[in-house]
This record gives sequence, structure tokens and C-alpha cells, in this order.
Amino acid sequence: MRSGATGLRAWVWQRVSAIYLALFSLLLIGHFIIAPPVDAAAWRDWVATPWVAVGGYLYFIALAIHSWIGVRDIFIDYIKPAPIRLLLLLLLGFGLATSTLWALRVITLAALV
Repeated sequence: MRSGATGLRAWVWQRVSAIYLALFSLLLIGHFIIAPPVDAAAWRDWVATPWVAVGGYLYFIALAIHSWIGVRDIFIDYIKPAPIRLLLLLLLGFGLATSTLWALRVITLAALV
């Protein structure tokens, strides 16, 4: 049997993802203040650089993890009928998965062009 620390894992993932989201967001804001892309080609070239592409991948994955944990906990705490909660969790999971895959596809296509 597992220990009763199941909420600790979610808490750690929530904090780690929040730290990454905050740091990468600050880096993006700093870059756009110092050297904003002047056109779509400059934007695409910048996104295609390896550190930005990998950072972007991690950003959207961390955003999905962070969102899943936060909204899941709200649903678990406040939606008591199990079938409704399950349906909402399925819709949330589908929405986050498709949004994340779309964002990763956009970054990949920008890197390939």
C-alpha cells in the first residue's frame, strides 16, 4: 500500500511547473523588451533556435501540467456528483492535451520552415 502522501506529489509538480513558467515568462518578456522580432520571419527564426524551441516545448508541457493539477483539484473539491466530475475531468484532459499538442506542433513547424 502507498503512503498517505499522494497530495505531496501534485503539490511538488504544481510548484516546479509554476517556477518554470514564471522564469521562462520573465525571459520572454526580457527578450521582447530588449530585441523584439520586427517581422514574421524574425519571429520564426527566433522560435527555431534550439534553446527557444526546447524551452517552448517545456513551457507548454509545464502549462498543461500546472493547469491540470489546479483545475483537477478544484473539480475534486467542489463537484460532488462523480459522473459529472468524471465528465468534466475528461473534457479538461482532452482540451489540455489537444491544446498542448497544437502548441508543440506550431513550435515544430516554425523550426522546420
